Amino acid sequence: MTTTTLEASAVRTPFTAIGRDAGLWFCFFAIIYLILIIKFGTGSYWNDNLFFRIYSLTITGYIFSRFILSHFHKKIAVDLNYEPTIAFVVPAKNEEDNIAKTIECFAAVDYPAEKIEVIAINDGSTDRTYEEMVRAARSIQQHVARVEVVDWKVNRGKRAGMAEGIHRATHDIVVFIDSDSFIERGAVRHLVKYFSDPTIGAVSGHTDVYNRDTNMLTQMQALRYYIAFKIYKAAESVFGFVTCCPGCCSAYRRSYLLEFVDEWHHQRFLGTECTFGDDRSLTNFILRKYRAAYSAEALAHTVAPDSISTYVRQQQRWKKSWVRETFIAASFVWRKHPVAAFFFYAYVFLALAGPIVFLHAMVWNPILYGILPLVYLSGLFLMLMLHGIYYRIYVGKRPWFLAVLSFWFYSVILMWQLPWAVVTIADTRWGTR
Repeated sequence: MTTTTLEASAVRTPFTAIGRDAGLWFCFFAIIYLILIIKFGTGSYWNDNLFFRIYSLTITGYIFSRFILSHFHKKIAVDLNYEPTIAFVVPAKNEEDNIAKTIECFAAVDYPAEKIEVIAINDGSTDRTYEEMVRAARSIQQHVARVEVVDWKVNRGKRAGMAEGIHRATHDIVVFIDSDSFIERGAVRHLVKYFSDPTIGAVSGHTDVYNRDTNMLTQMQALRYYIAFKIYKAAESVFGFVTCCPGCCSAYRRSYLLEFVDEWHHQRFLGTECTFGDDRSLTNFILRKYRAAYSAEALAHTVAPDSISTYVRQQQRWKKSWVRETFIAASFVWRKHPVAAFFFYAYVFLALAGPIVFLHAMVWNPILYGILPLVYLSGLFLMLMLHGIYYRIYVGKRPWFLAVLSFWFYSVILMWQLPWAVVTIADTRWGTR
């Protein structure tokens, strides 16, 4: 059996990073020490209420656990003797600017051409998406085994497009790529290598922001994407329990998808057919019986929202899908790995309790008791700095300090989207177009 690890030069291990960035690692662990001092040295701040004390300790333990567990995420070698056939599936609506590049990337991947098929679905676009699909399909048809373009005159939704791709595919592994995302040359081998384990039903790739340098908002999202994948998905992958394999770049075993694709396609919640949260929902269906992993080496890039209004609408839609699918996942997570289940329920508690804790620290205590939220703000700032320093160590001299602004914006400003998502959960509109 011949194995090799691809793109090894692009990966910085924790040990080489420590050698090069000793000062930054000192800051990283110094911040952890300060957080522990704040949590345990000022315990009287939280002792007035057991609920807030539990929240404080839980969020500290949860975040620390993500860093620790991600360190134990194992990178497995590529087995060149394991080459299942793959099908790229791309549903698209009104993506004339990006769809051709998305499709053309498939012809450049490092994988046998005779084992690749491409299925692109034009989902009722009103621009030149279909024409761009056809043009790109013609340009790659000599480099893949089969390419098919499906033209729907009326919009049916992303989930319908994904389901159509699953049914039309004939190959072993279905790789979903969003119509504004671009897969890198070596990504496929790093996705499929996990499927040699029959318990694996899905694999999330690692996605970075393609338009990172457009403005401060896209830079903030680039940092959040990196942390979300490199730390949080890596930590979940240790237990084979990645809770969301995103549409920008994820692979699924088609034979497992066929077990439930029609049920997933017509999923209903509170009496209404689901029209958003397709990727998180599909992952949930897989996790009922199988495992989901994360590949840090399966690289892709996606175009992120570059305006506040589009970004906020996207986040609101994601929050609504999180509420629905978390409620569903909570019914079966307890049967999975006990440690993964514990952290899952802990995160649900933290997400729901966050707004209450914020109001208690920032409004209730200052107004009624004259207690300034210094401990709360100090702890929050240090937690945000912890993510920023990590990003600086592994990514380099990009605007890493935006971690503070980015996570502040997400944790404090957008936290109020969660209660609103609960209230508007029955609203099935897509939200970003």
